[in-house]
Formats: sequence, C-alpha cells, structure tokens
Amino acid sequence: MTMGDVLNFKCPCCGAKLTFSGKTEEMTCEYCDASFSIEQAKAAQEAEEQDAASSSMTWTTTEKLLIQDENGKVKGYRCPSCSAEMVADDNTAATECPYCGNQAIIPESFSGLYKPDYVVPFSVDKESAKGKLKDFVKGKKLLPKSFTSGNRIENITGLYVPFWLYSCKADGTVTFEGVKKSTREDARYTYEKKDFYRVRRSGEMTFEKIPVDASSKMDATVMESLEPFDMTKAVKYDAAYFSGYLADRYDIAENDARPRANERVKNTFRDKMREQVSGYDTVDAKAENINLTDAKAEYAMLPVWMMTTKYEGTSYTFGINGQTGEMVGSLPVDKGLYWLRYIIGMAVSFAIILLLILFFGKSGITIKGAVIDLVISAIIGFIYVSILKGGMSNVQKSRAAARYMNDSSYKKGKAVDIFMYSKTEKKEKQKQ
Repeated sequence: MTMGDVLNFKCPCCGAKLTFSGKTEEMTCEYCDASFSIEQAKAAQEAEEQDAASSSMTWTTTEKLLIQDENGKVKGYRCPSCSAEMVADDNTAATECPYCGNQAIIPESFSGLYKPDYVVPFSVDKESAKGKLKDFVKGKKLLPKSFTSGNRIENITGLYVPFWLYSCKADGTVTFEGVKKSTREDARYTYEKKDFYRVRRSGEMTFEKIPVDASSKMDATVMESLEPFDMTKAVKYDAAYFSGYLADRYDIAENDARPRANERVKNTFRDKMREQVSGYDTVDAKAENINLTDAKAEYAMLPVWMMTTKYEGTSYTFGINGQTGEMVGSLPVDKGLYWLRYIIGMAVSFAIILLLILFFGKSGITIKGAVIDLVISAIIGFIYVSILKGGMSNVQKSRAAARYMNDSSYKKGKAVDIFMYSKTEKKEKQKQ
C-alpha cells in the first residue's frame, strides 16, 4: 500500500479524510476524532467499494396480440368524466363507471384490447359481493346516514382489471452495519463503547407472478389491499370468461410498472437477509446488490367487483376480490358524529373515574382530582374515536412480495461478519 492510498482513505464514521499519525501509527479523523488502524481503514474502504456495485434488475416481456372484430374494433363503454375505456360484449350492460361513479357512460367501439397471457375467472357472484359490501358498512358508528340512505349497492360492477405479473429468481447480498454496545463508568464519567461490524448476508429466492396494477385509473393501494390472488387458478384467455363483465384496457406500460415490482422484490430480499442477522444492538442496512435472472413480465386480467360513490365532493372506492371475496375500501367520517362520540366517550369515562374516586379515594372528590379526571377522560375519548375512525378503512399498501415468494426456493449464502472499528463516547455524570 502506497502513501497515496493512505491519503485517500475516508473516515468510516463521518466520511471525512483520514490522516496517518506517525505518533500513534493510526489513521486519525480530524473532524470526529475517531482513529483506526491501517488494516481497519483499508477494510472499510474495500467494503465501500464492494458495496458500490449496482443491482441488475432487467425484465423481458412478450409481444401482445390485439383482441378485435373483423373491423379491428371491440365494443365497450367510455366514461366522459374520467375517460375510462372499458371493453364489454353484447351480454354486458353497464349503467355507471366503476372508477368514478359517473352514471352517464357512453357505448363506444375501440381499437382493441390486448390479449392477456392469463385470466383469473370470477368465483364470487354479484349477490355475494353485495353482501360483502353491506357487511363492511354495517356497524360503522361514524358513517354519515346520508351515505347509506341513497343505497347504490345494486350498482356494483364486475370488472376485469389489467395487471402485469412479474416472475424472477433474485440473488445477491445486503450489507448491514451492526453495532454492539457496552458501558462502563468511573466516579466522574459514563463511557459507552460501540463496536462497529460490517455484516454481509447473501441468498437467493424465486418469485412467481407478483401483480402490479396496469390501470392508471385504479387506485393501486386498493388493488394491493385486495391481494393475494391465487394464480394457480389462472387460465389461458378465452372470450367466454369476459361474458357479463367489463374489462379495462391497460394504460400503464410494462416498463412503467416495473419500478413497483422491483421495489417489492428488493424489500422482500432485504427483509429475508435482515432475518439472518442477530447478536447486535442495532442493525442498519447500508448497501445491497441484487441481481435478477429468468425475469419475465406477463399480462393478466384479474377479477374485481367495484363501486365508487361520492360524498361531499370526495370519491370513495370499494373493491372486492372477485376470486376470494376479500373486501377493501374507505368510508367517509361524519364530523358531527365524530365529536358526538368523542363527547360520549369522554363523559362516560369521566363519570366512571369520578365514581371510583368517590368510593375508593381517601380524600374524596377534590378540584385537583376532578381536573386529573377530566384530562384522563379527554385522552380516553380521543382513543375511543380514533379506534372508530380506524375501522372506517382497511386499505393498506403492500411494501413487499413475500406472499409471492416460493418458500422452497429460499437458500442462504455464507454469513460474513467483520469487525471494523470501535468508538467510545464519554458523558459526564450529573452532580448529586
């Protein structure tokens, strides 16, 4: 190693330049006062260079064929409100747009619908779907009465939603910084020593048919909340499956949907590598190098029962997985009912606590006790309405793709834990 190499070393703690000290024969950081042996500094630099390697996430997709009649068209409906274009056959009559609730959709012919690689047929019928929606609304204490008075559940629509399905084998490494802490003290100071380790975990796993919504009009979070779809029940396209249902045309290209698939694969890979790390007080992910092989994107149509309605100018979308019956959606909150329930929760809590003080308190009811009771009751009232409000929605974004990982394909690589450096901080004790 040359002197030029030494001068180029960066501090592992703060990234500032390290300087070699002939007195201590160590690398010293003038910015944060940390010091390292030459071997430690060199190991840190080599680790940084290795972790700088970029991931390779490339997907392939097959050319799509159009479904069309002898005139190169397909029949359907267009929504003049949100511009949705939905394909339908002669057996499908639609009265409103499932995306925005507009009740003036227009029959029209389009240039065609791309033929999907797979179709997951509807298993849940309309009556069952309506029952799911009624059950979801039932018992919601903050729901505006006007929201259910104009009952539109009959207008729930069966829709095949376009999806890209991503399958791949992922292998690579994730590097973490692990820290082990220890403390000691003397008469004046408390010393906290931190030992820093470079922790690298590797492995491989296979993902099968991770779905990513291919319609810009569909709320992607709602669709992810409807997962999973059982893709083992997917079949090759046949026009008969579309009879009686609408089918949306995808408007999100595969390469535009790809970042979401990559994000879910990365999060799952990172989570599985993190599960392998133990024995440290803190662990932080620092770098990752994930490579995909046999990566392909396929096109599918998945079944969803949908209804969208508006309340006070805001649209609320409800979706039901047409295969499993999973129901998701967000309901509006009546502000008047919110505050009424808050006052009721607060009043009941105040009365109960007051009775407890009256019967079990040694000093009886005092002004101080009443004030404390009021504060506690206000907190309980807030918790009560927060729980009620939380029950108005079950929409939740999926951050990972663990449910699409083939468990038998998961293999762990060699675990590498390398001690990098130590850092001790002292804190003066407070005088008694």
